[in-house]
Formats: sequence, C-alpha cells, structure tokens
Amino acid sequence: MRFVKWLGCGVWAGSWYLMYLEVTRWHHVKPSLRFNSDPVPGSEVQPRPGLPLKLLYVACAVSPLVVVATSVMQASGRRSRVAGATGSSPP
Repeated sequence: MRFVKWLGCGVWAGSWYLMYLEVTRWHHVKPSLRFNSDPVPGSEVQPRPGLPLKLLYVACAVSPLVVVATSVMQASGRRSRVAGATGSSPP
C-alpha cells in the first residue's frame, strides 16, 4: 500500500508539472485546462488532442484520488489495529 501511495504522489507531481508546461511553454492547453483547438491558419484541419495529452488529463484527475484513497485506507487500518490492541485482554 505504501508503494502505491508513493507512486501516486510521483504521478501526481509529474502530471501537474507536465500540465504546467503544456499551458505555459507548449500552449497545447489553455489556462482553463481546456485543449487549445485553434485551427491551423490556411488549413481546414481541426486539431484534436493526442493520446499523450489525454493520458495526462487522466493522470491529473486520477492520481490525487489514488493518494487520498490509500491515505484513508492506511489511516483506517491503523485505527482498527490500535483499537484492537487497547481492547480487553483474554482471561
């Protein structure tokens, strides 16, 4: 469980850093986190987000949920172990 939590934290930090780069440096995403779908001048081609950008959106949304869920599960497991240890001792 600890590994999943640390992996989720790494994905969370990395995905938001990449999203920052997408907004500020590469301009594929608008500051509202919407795909920048401005048409290419002189072309009828409508741009669409590729698989890496779609996966980045998923990672930005799912990794915080994974970290919070594993933290809650660890805390509830810790509480149940502590509650069981403070119970009455066998005769």
